[in-house]
Amino acid sequence: MVDNSQEPKEHDVVLGGHSKAPADGVVLGGLERIKQLMAHGRIEQKIDALLDAFEYGQAGLEIIIHSLHDSSIEVREAAYFLLQESTELSAKEVLQEYIPYEFFKYLHAWNGETVMSLCFSISSDWKTLVSVDNGKCNLWDLRTGQLIRTLDIDLPNDDGDDVTDYVNIAFIPDTQTFLIASEGIVTVWDIQTVEIIRTLKGNYAGSFATNLLNKTTICLYRRDRGDHDDYSESEHPVKVWNLQTGQLVSTIYEHNHNTGDESDLIINPSEQFLTIMYFHYKDARGYYDIVLKMWDLRTGERIDTFNVPLSKSDKNSFPTLSQDGKTLVTCSVDASIKVWNLQTKKIIHIFQGHRLIYGHRSIFLSPKANMLASGGADNRINTIIVWDLIRGEKIHTLQGSEPVAFSTDAKVIVSGGADNTIIVWDLQTGEKLCILEGHSSRIVDIAISPDGQTIVSSSDVSSYFANDATIKVWGV
Repeated sequence: MVDNSQEPKEHDVVLGGHSKAPADGVVLGGLERIKQLMAHGRIEQKIDALLDAFEYGQAGLEIIIHSLHDSSIEVREAAYFLLQESTELSAKEVLQEYIPYEFFKYLHAWNGETVMSLCFSISSDWKTLVSVDNGKCNLWDLRTGQLIRTLDIDLPNDDGDDVTDYVNIAFIPDTQTFLIASEGIVTVWDIQTVEIIRTLKGNYAGSFATNLLNKTTICLYRRDRGDHDDYSESEHPVKVWNLQTGQLVSTIYEHNHNTGDESDLIINPSEQFLTIMYFHYKDARGYYDIVLKMWDLRTGERIDTFNVPLSKSDKNSFPTLSQDGKTLVTCSVDASIKVWNLQTKKIIHIFQGHRLIYGHRSIFLSPKANMLASGGADNRINTIIVWDLIRGEKIHTLQGSEPVAFSTDAKVIVSGGADNTIIVWDLQTGEKLCILEGHSSRIVDIAISPDGQTIVSSSDVSSYFANDATIKVWGV
């Protein structure tokens, strides 16, 4: 094979002016020309120069890496995609640290068939999304946007009610199964075959959680009409099932106040324990009591109870419980935020920054519960305040609205709200990384993949001016 490594390329400069380099000569000019174009060239010239730099090994790769910080977004985007094609370790290391959100674009969307809001759940590998709309459960391929299959589910036919309120869907983490809980029944489905593996019988009431470590699912049930067990109508038994066998492990009672009124519950399983937080509404203004009770999943015995000591001014907004069940956040009428350590049962932080906190969902915790984002209003401007729960201080005040989703590494947050746009924020600087536009109604739910490469959002249909009702997928 002929060695042409010393042959000049098309735009190289050959020392001495020869059209062909001498055997002992050195080819000059290629990389220097590329550097000059990257420093002073037009956008299209810079992009062409990056393509040439890709042929110069590690030296050219360094130019491409440096171009990720070019003033032109077109040049930065070209450098990013070139690095994705590289097999060099240095390129892979840079891409792991680089945030590509400014290159995010709308990829595909799924429309709702009715005027009902869409609810969705995403598999832990972020390959499959399941949505519920008008009595149908749709499975989608997140990467291609293609419909995998449509499942018909039984829903109540109550006029004026949103049928999605009667459905709960969730993927079981790190498995190829998902749950659908509709009127009176919970079914476990296989993602690959899209067939029912098993059915968990009972009169489903509206909340479930999964505990992968113990291979269990915890479901809240309302009393069956033909059930003669000795518990009151106000006590909704929590049933713990083994997902592998479909067997009922235990049934937990006595978790309500026996007031005769229904309570909202949040079920939070950990490796060995089950924490149930419920809040009973006192009146139309939203005042409630909060009680947390913990059970041992192995024995079904209650091991702890915490009646959260709230004053009347505390009872204003939806309380938030961390995934590990160790932190509780409550909001007050004066827009102050209280953070509770549930192990010590004491307040560890009181944050004040908003003039007004409103809405059903105002508080969002990061996956590790070391950061908190609160949505509120200040002088009629919607704001999001990000708080550090370790140091107990404010990090940033951002002009945006809820809902909010933290990335797994808590380096960015994604917000979307009343202005129909999605904003990606850099949590280190507080700056906007990008604004995604495409919805024509308020954003009601948002999620970001663990690797940060995909964002999923859904919009409401409550606007008088638009009937959006879509789930949209964003990425590069």
